[in-house]
Amino acid sequence: MKKLYHFLPALVFLVFLAAMALLLLFSPVREYSENEKRYLAGRPEVSAENILSGEAQKELEKFTADQIPGRDFFVGVNAYWNLATGRNAAQDIYYCDEGYLINAPKQADEKIFTDNLTRFDQFAEKLGVPADLVMVPTTGYLMEEVLPAFHKEYQDDALYDLAGTLLENVRLVDVRDALKQGKDGGQICYRTDHHLTSYGNYLLYEAYQKANNATYLSRDAYEVTSYDGFYGTDWSGSGYWLVDPDTVEVWDAGLAPTVTLIDGGAEPKVSNDLFYLSHLENLDKYPIFLDGNHAMVTIHNPDAQGGNLLVIRDSYAHCLSTFLAADYQNIYLVDLRYYRQSVSEFVAEHPVDRVLYLYGMDNLITDTNSAWLQ
Repeated sequence: MKKLYHFLPALVFLVFLAAMALLLLFSPVREYSENEKRYLAGRPEVSAENILSGEAQKELEKFTADQIPGRDFFVGVNAYWNLATGRNAAQDIYYCDEGYLINAPKQADEKIFTDNLTRFDQFAEKLGVPADLVMVPTTGYLMEEVLPAFHKEYQDDALYDLAGTLLENVRLVDVRDALKQGKDGGQICYRTDHHLTSYGNYLLYEAYQKANNATYLSRDAYEVTSYDGFYGTDWSGSGYWLVDPDTVEVWDAGLAPTVTLIDGGAEPKVSNDLFYLSHLENLDKYPIFLDGNHAMVTIHNPDAQGGNLLVIRDSYAHCLSTFLAADYQNIYLVDLRYYRQSVSEFVAEHPVDRVLYLYGMDNLITDTNSAWLQ
């Protein structure tokens, strides 16, 4: 009997491994993880060539990691174990006070940042119209008070200083103080996502219009509707599944512009609404603003008093554009991650009065798609 007890832990472990192997072998293959918001690895392609090259083994490792039964549970256990053992500051996403999940600072690639701003500056000179750059600070920079005691330093201030030395034809619109001072009036950053909230975007909109000596809608001009259950990309990448969801707000000024979504050779999709509420059914509800990522989005509001605005942007512009739509007759939103045509040729056919470069700080130090700006 004592011998049996001696081998019992090993026996239980072997039974567990066998059960997991059988479940992995016979369970349906999941194509997409709703929690992690990414596509999962499928079954590896087995061939003599793949085996000899080692590619089959790599694919099998990815497949096993992605399709392991109970993956969401184990990802969560690992995240909370790291937190409990004092490794919060070593993670890519910090677990912070007040339920905030915040991306750790990314190592700034000064060359990428310089190249991006130089291309923006050269393109503005080529177009010959007023141009502005709005760099949205990171959540960690804006919400420093909720960060863990030990954390890496955010480089937003240094990058703002560097931008001031690089730009000659583009005006840098500094929105740091407007956002920080606006925290007394509401939540400016999502707790589970890296974007600004709708209120944070209103502050951004107000700051941009003030910088242009332009009018803007007052806060009480909007009907605000709140929707619960928003789990953003930081939640998906963290494994902290027990964190409470965010609330996403729709600030509706009663506009009915013509919105056109354009993606490559696909047929353009036209609507008369800035908000795509079908996305409320998903965990990630941020795409309710302009339906998420598209190569180009055009917003036509004939009742606006402003002219035509070209926005070279990333996803931070999705929500902001729902505010800008009240003030510009035509807004052309170009996402260089997907748009592969000549922006110059587009502007030649659709003249613009201003250019706005709008990017999150982290994207300016990592994204190289400005090379397509021509």
